[in-house]
Amino acid sequence: MTLQLLREWPPGYGGVERVAHELAVHWQQQGQPATVFSLVGQAWAGEVAAAGAVAAADPLPVPYSRMPLPRLALGRVLLPLPSRALWRLLSSPQPLHAHLPCPGVLLLVLLARLLRPRRQLSVHWHAFLQVQPTPAGLLVGLYQQLALALVQHLPRVITTSPVLAAELERCGCRPARLQVLPCCLDAQLEAAALALPPRPAAAAIPAAPLQVLFIGRLDSYKRVDWLMDALASLQAPWRLDVVGDGPRRPQLERLAQAGPVRFWGRLDEAAKLERLAAAQVLVLPADRCNEAFGIVQLEAMAAGIPSLAFRLPRSGMAWVSELPGLAWLEAPSDLAAVLQRLAAEPAWRASLGRQARDRYRQLFARQVWQRQLIGLAGGGASPGRR
Repeated sequence: MTLQLLREWPPGYGGVERVAHELAVHWQQQGQPATVFSLVGQAWAGEVAAAGAVAAADPLPVPYSRMPLPRLALGRVLLPLPSRALWRLLSSPQPLHAHLPCPGVLLLVLLARLLRPRRQLSVHWHAFLQVQPTPAGLLVGLYQQLALALVQHLPRVITTSPVLAAELERCGCRPARLQVLPCCLDAQLEAAALALPPRPAAAAIPAAPLQVLFIGRLDSYKRVDWLMDALASLQAPWRLDVVGDGPRRPQLERLAQAGPVRFWGRLDEAAKLERLAAAQVLVLPADRCNEAFGIVQLEAMAAGIPSLAFRLPRSGMAWVSELPGLAWLEAPSDLAAVLQRLAAEPAWRASLGRQARDRYRQLFARQVWQRQLIGLAGGGASPGRR
């Protein structure tokens, strides 16, 4: 049996919980029972109990076990409370794979190490956090330093891109203990995206608008406002579909009132696939390293459309979607120019779509991911460090 520990409740919408979900599904399919412990699962469990529902009412059934951990919420920080589930997690001799960043998860990994020094522990380092010059930022920086000090002493640290692996190595992690396992897509979504027909090499309708897509949480660091500003400066027609929800949605809707922007909110997989089929380019304009690997980039690439992301220190976004035929500054200052060229050159845009799908098949397809995961379990050489 393999145990996982994370803040979120998988499978969810974000990258961390989707990675944990895919790992648990894989282990379960390999005959290795998997259990996922979550610090936010208790809220869901409480809602189900309040509604008088039973466990079968879970709207996202999974083939593995999920265990909510009672916790105390101090703002966004979740601290575990004593419980049977917590004791089971800490006292078990089974291997434990924990997902960072999360202070509560870091605390539990330390406790697990103290209780069972010989227990097999590993960490999935998903992202570096941006440290701001504020009191809260100082606490984030302290947490990150403690996390880096811990992972230096663990026998296995997995991260999602060569960019993050190089940064972890620079921060003191031994190269022999670092392994790269990029994120992957759900099998059904991958098959559906790869089945979408290639985009035409020429515009079907003269002066047809450039169809731009954003998928993600509408939060401060996603910078959909930068994307809308860049599109507003184009000398060509365009349309923007925004898929997702979040605290910045009202502000963004006010900002977009005068433009051809449609907010779809959260969509199920079938409806999201329709937006991918209609799009010609996806833009992930995050401005912080908190966004280290956009799974939505993989969705776009599998669907046969290029993805644009900024090159930031301590983030692998730009590495995920880099293409041999797409040369741009990968910076906010160049976003409008590259979008203008994509709008004006449909043949080039179609070529980039083919390159994006080829890159997906070569580096991120589920078959590739599964081989890499098996290689990690066998202690083979670190995959993906290219």
